Amino acid sequence: MKRSLIFETPVYDLRELSRYNLHVHTCFSRCARAYMQLPAILAEADRAGLEMIAITDHYHYHDYDEVCLAQCRMLKRLAEKTPHRVRVLFGSELSNYDVGKQLETPETNRALDYRLYACNHFQQSSFVHPENRTVRGYAEHILAGTKLLMLSGKADSIAHPLTGIRVPVCTQPEVGAAMTDAEIGEICELSAKTRTALEMNRCAITQDTDLCRRLWNLGREAGAYFHFGSDAHSIEFVDPSGYIDELAKLLN
Repeated sequence: MKRSLIFETPVYDLRELSRYNLHVHTCFSRCARAYMQLPAILAEADRAGLEMIAITDHYHYHDYDEVCLAQCRMLKRLAEKTPHRVRVLFGSELSNYDVGKQLETPETNRALDYRLYACNHFQQSSFVHPENRTVRGYAEHILAGTKLLMLSGKADSIAHPLTGIRVPVCTQPEVGAAMTDAEIGEICELSAKTRTALEMNRCAITQDTDLCRRLWNLGREAGAYFHFGSDAHSIEFVDPSGYIDELAKLLN
């Protein structure tokens, strides 16, 4: 599989990581603001002095490959016509919808500049829930899905890793609390081995600070790779400079 190695060696300075905002949605994502048009995003990224952004619109649906790739082609053509300095990767927030299962075809995976995967979008009808619908059951399901995905070599980065986003049986932080340090550490060791990045996600850090802090600290011990993603669905979150110091404090 083609890989997008943003950093040749691991970086453990969140402010340095945030110069590369690798999780930005356009209006092609239904949850993004209508004004999240590519020219506005590029202008804001340039104003902020970002070195790189990744466009990562959602891939939530079965048989969505043609639409996903058509959107990427359209955005690339628009970027060619729009003056900008920031480097742009045209990727997708892909769906690891069950353990060992992804929605997109291998051809789509190879065609993307950047492959960010969510293993925990349980609010989406395409995602399979564990048979054991307890807090621990969801924790085991997310861990297993993340592990196999990293070993597959398909992912450049894992979006909001290990967090219990909209798990129906509990609050988000309860899922992370059900994971042991040894289990989180194994994911971090896999990151170092496979060079699959674990995303330090703006929303995840604020919504499940304890899990993200554990992941950050265990990851640094294990030699894990990290990327930063603001998960921007509106223009004010394209530039991380206004909130990155607060996020850094939460992790330490």
